[in-house]
Amino acid sequence: RALMNEPAVLLVDEPTSALDHERGAAVLDLLVTLTRERSTATVLVTHDLAHLDRMDRTVTMDDGRLTTAPAPV
Repeated sequence: RALMNEPAVLLVDEPTSALDHERGAAVLDLLVTLTRERSTATVLVTHDLAHLDRMDRTVTMDDGRLTTAPAPV
């Protein structure tokens, strides 16, 4: 339902946390595709660092503080 109105920004919190690897990869594929096709900004929160290589830009936090915020690709 969150995607029906084609939002400018999509906030997703741990979208793959309860999924197996295959289903989690499918969800990430969908999010990446939608982000690129619709020019949507997607903010994804995850504890799974394996997802970082799929993102265009990442920001990491430690103890509630930003620790890294590399320049966009």
